[in-house]
Amino acid sequence: MTLDRATSDHQRAAIKGLVRRQVKACHGQESAASITRVGAKTLSDYGNAHTAKYADIHMPLDVLMDLTLDGGPVALIGLCRMAGGAFVPLPQPGEGSAWAVEVGEAVRKGGDAAARICDALADDGKVDADEIVAHAIIERLSDAIDALVRLRSHAEEVARGGDGT
Repeated sequence: MTLDRATSDHQRAAIKGLVRRQVKACHGQESAASITRVGAKTLSDYGNAHTAKYADIHMPLDVLMDLTLDGGPVALIGLCRMAGGAFVPLPQPGEGSAWAVEVGEAVRKGGDAAARICDALADDGKVDADEIVAHAIIERLSDAIDALVRLRSHAEEVARGGDGT
């Protein structure tokens, strides 16, 4: 017996969009191909969501890791969000983190999310799907969650004996 896939067609197309953004963060296909085991054409195939032939061709994890180390966690951030979580980079050894900056980011991003929700509520006291899209509410909430997770990570580091600068 074969079970249905857990991901939808829409989610798999979104993953291909994340791949395109990751390749762009690595300065394009040729540059990205130079730091991994696949060629530029194959990278293009991994990001092609418009041709049925490439619908089930996705980037292997080792290639994603090569591109992440080169261009940052662009696709990983999106994958974590799609899975209902958040990507939080760990502080580098010896890298201090200022409490005020992290608290300020969490408050600012949380306030931005709250303000957009209030804008959507202002007309009729409800938030509908069109308003969620128009006000980019999900994106703003994700940014706020990421900032709070970074702040929590910092607090955990201090609780384990870090200096908390």
